[in-house]
Amino acid sequence: MGKKIILRLLFLTAFMALLWSCRSEDLFPQESPVVSTENLSAAKYASQSLWKEDEVYIDKVQQVFLKHANLEHVRTQYGEMNWDYAMTFGNFNETYALVPIIKDNKVVLLMEAVRTGDKVFFYEKDNKDLIEFFNLAVYSNVTKYDEVINTNESISSKVSAFVCTTRWLSIGCSDNEPNCVPYVKSVTNCEFQGGGGIPPKTFDPIGMDGGGDGNNGYEYPDPPEEQDPCSKLKVITINPTFKNNIIDLEGKTGNGYESGYRIGINPDGSLQNQMLQNKPGTSQVDMKIFSNTTTLMHSHYDTLYPMFSPGDIILFNQWIVWAQGWNAVATNTPKIPLNNLTLTVVTSNGNYSFNFDGSSATAFPNYTQQQYDDLNDLYAKKLNEARSVANVSGNVTYDMQKLEKQFLNFMETKMNMTGLVLFRTTDAGNTKLGLNTNGTLNESNCP
Repeated sequence: MGKKIILRLLFLTAFMALLWSCRSEDLFPQESPVVSTENLSAAKYASQSLWKEDEVYIDKVQQVFLKHANLEHVRTQYGEMNWDYAMTFGNFNETYALVPIIKDNKVVLLMEAVRTGDKVFFYEKDNKDLIEFFNLAVYSNVTKYDEVINTNESISSKVSAFVCTTRWLSIGCSDNEPNCVPYVKSVTNCEFQGGGGIPPKTFDPIGMDGGGDGNNGYEYPDPPEEQDPCSKLKVITINPTFKNNIIDLEGKTGNGYESGYRIGINPDGSLQNQMLQNKPGTSQVDMKIFSNTTTLMHSHYDTLYPMFSPGDIILFNQWIVWAQGWNAVATNTPKIPLNNLTLTVVTSNGNYSFNFDGSSATAFPNYTQQQYDDLNDLYAKKLNEARSVANVSGNVTYDMQKLEKQFLNFMETKMNMTGLVLFRTTDAGNTKLGLNTNGTLNESNCP
């Protein structure tokens, strides 16, 4: 009888221990998965990121890094490079990436890789929020994730030297757990574009104190080919759709309202041409922009500005900033290079086009209505300096070369718009316009 009681007690004890073991697995989280760091720095890149990344760029950057790096020094000084979880944060023009650095199965630092022309530079990025974000992305059970590119739908707030992208992820709950409260982490990363402020700290892959060649950059293999502005604009202006739109708009400059067209690229590669609608109760066209829009065209009637207006410049700036976001997140629409966007104005004094000659744009400041009105008043005074006496028919004429010089000066000194290229567009071709160092007009005919 005593033996039976002892056996039952032993069985009950074992059963309770089993229950506690099962229960404890529910109460306490399992340890994070261990990521092997053996030769991690040299392992061939194969993206494990949750987001769409510029894999071409990350692969090339790894090649450059391994060509120059002393891996033993990197392991001792920093840790192991986990290339598979590198992120480009919305950049797809071979310019930017962040690579996590691992020690003891934990992200402890990030390496920032920035390409400028045919050189790539490595910097340290010791940002606690970003490091925590990478740790969650690498080691946690992520149930949801997303990305937002800053598009600033108003006249945008100024970010002097950066283009910013926000990513977020959710940990610990699935759709089958309605009462579960997940841990949500978001982070905003800003791509370094140069400018003022404290420069980033050089990441030294060689172990030569000064970073080896790091301060002067490392040769980047096969940088993306940059087509010159004249060639890019010519592709657009010789297109029959563009030409027919110009002819139509030239016949409408005598109207008391604007007219316009929007040209886009359909998924099959064909052109989409749409007439712009007027804003209700105004004489202005509604220049709505979509993610496949490549060209906006509109007319200025004779009592309006004989060239682009400050509002046109602001719109073009917004368009470029918005397109940066679309190029990164759009999956069902064509990716449109920023330097293929064109804004054209048709006036009785001549036709002009804008093209963008940069890899990324900085958003304009948030103008108040009063600031915007003051900007327009100042612009009108500048244009008046190029105004001629009204001719016999009563129409006002302009010294167009003087007007072009005034316009370029105003755009540079009063609106701080960089990367914008102005062209005079005629049937005979395009003429690139700029300012010489002494302030005189520089004209060069495009081939």
